[in-house]
Amino acid sequence: MMYLSRIHFTREGIRRQCRRGIASNLFREHQMIWRLFGKAPNQQRDFLYRREDRPGEPPFYYLLSARQPLEGDGNLTVETRPFEPRLQAGNCLQFQLRVNAVVTRKADDHGKRRIRRDIIEAWIDSCRKSDPLGKGWPPPSVIHHQAASTWLNRQGEKHGFQLGDCLVSNHRFHKVWKPGDPHQRHFTSLDIQGSLTVTEPDAYLATLKQGLGRAKAFGCGLMLIRRA
Repeated sequence: MMYLSRIHFTREGIRRQCRRGIASNLFREHQMIWRLFGKAPNQQRDFLYRREDRPGEPPFYYLLSARQPLEGDGNLTVETRPFEPRLQAGNCLQFQLRVNAVVTRKADDHGKRRIRRDIIEAWIDSCRKSDPLGKGWPPPSVIHHQAASTWLNRQGEKHGFQLGDCLVSNHRFHKVWKPGDPHQRHFTSLDIQGSLTVTEPDAYLATLKQGLGRAKAFGCGLMLIRRA
């Protein structure tokens, strides 16, 4: 069984998160979500989450987890229900996904070294090779849609779904600072929403639990779904 939760800041929690800068620091946000599962030894991350920002309101979070989270600590309220979707081949779903989508390619040094490229950057690389001056490039919105839909179609072939239509937005660059670690982490994210058809229910359910793409510890990979 999985659990789907919606997490809000309490009034006191809003004041505290502003003082501590939780909502503006991805690592502290990550730690805040971890604390909802206690401090079991050798604990492995078995959850995905997604932050939602709406104008004039504090952020809130969706959380999908293998364990039921704690009820909160005075800073957060947690509303949880079992997540047991019953899916069959041919089911049509609407989805929302925030994803760190990358492709892995050989480096240009003729060795075995491989590098990861954000799918938008990789698509622009391809455009630059065929048209170095950029005169025939499509608009950025078309590049984003082509890159995202191509990537999602490949994911669907492996993970039990077929992409329908999709809308791509919010291509963003993120930095993560971990206290005591001199190395700064960074990644990009992309918001995709649209429709899909389930082709292999077991494979797709496994994907919902595991998430898509990378940077899952920092709010990426959770696919929210509802019946179309």
